[in-house]
Amino acid sequence: MNKTLNKLNNLSLPAVILISSIVLGGFYFTSQVIKQNSIEKQQQIKIEQAKQEQLTKEVKEQKAKEDAEQALNSCIANAEENYSDRWYKECKAQGKLTSKCIDVKELSYDEYLKKYGLTSEEYVKQRSLTPKDPNDPKSVRISATVDYFFKRPDECSCRLLVSTADRFNEGLEKDKAECFKRYPQK
Repeated sequence: MNKTLNKLNNLSLPAVILISSIVLGGFYFTSQVIKQNSIEKQQQIKIEQAKQEQLTKEVKEQKAKEDAEQALNSCIANAEENYSDRWYKECKAQGKLTSKCIDVKELSYDEYLKKYGLTSEEYVKQRSLTPKDPNDPKSVRISATVDYFFKRPDECSCRLLVSTADRFNEGLEKDKAECFKRYPQK
């Protein structure tokens, strides 16, 4: 029995070492797998963050470009409006505009109708306009309003001396050039 116990003791030490090695190896392997997965997750997170940052940067750049373009367009529109106003005021100062043209420039559509005692329908007839649906009051009003704001002002102008016109044209070009300096496009 002592001999059997001795053999058992001799066998149990290597078995304990073997089992311990397997357990420790398993723990080490598991920790390495977990560590590798963690590294891969961190790399994936960094990649996703980089993609998100790039997308955010591109969106910001596009917005900045659109804002700059809108600012330039607004500046040019203001320059052209100032040009038209200068031209109008000069025509008015020289007495080259009819009272109706002055009213078109200075009165709203409704104020104009009220001053001349007109309805939208009467305005449409006077101007020989053709609304999309002549029987629909909204269509008639829209047609009259578009004419009043976008076509009438072009008819209410005058010829100016070449020197005055050149001065106004140079002013317009200078104002536009200033817009391009102030709001450069990429």
